[in-house]
Amino acid sequence: MADLHKFSVQEAVNTEAAGKWTVQTAVTTSGAGVTDVDVSGYHNVIIDCTSTICVLFDTISTGTGADGNNLELPTGIHSLKVPHGLGNTIYLHWLRNGSVNATVRMILT
Repeated sequence: MADLHKFSVQEAVNTEAAGKWTVQTAVTTSGAGVTDVDVSGYHNVIIDCTSTICVLFDTISTGTGADGNNLELPTGIHSLKVPHGLGNTIYLHWLRNGSVNATVRMILT
C-alpha cells in the first residue's frame, strides 16, 4: 500500500514547528526573468529581498512573469505559508518589480 502522508503527525498538527530548514542560495535578478522554486515539501517560505519583488504560487514548474495578479513584496523580510490546497506539487515564482535589481535570500521551512 502506498504511503500517502506528506508530513509527520507533529508537522501536520502544528505547522508552526518546522520539520525542515533549507537555506536557498541568494539570487540577484538582472533582468525580467522569473525564478522558480519547488516548495512542495515545506510549510513556510521566509523571504528577504533588497527591493520590491512579485511572487506567485502555482502548480506550473516555470513562471511566465508578472500578470498584474502577483503579490508585491516590498523591501524587507516576509513569511508566506505554502498553499498546499493548489495541488501535490507547488512552485513559488518570483521576479523583480520594475527595473531595479533585487537580491533575494530564501529559507524554506
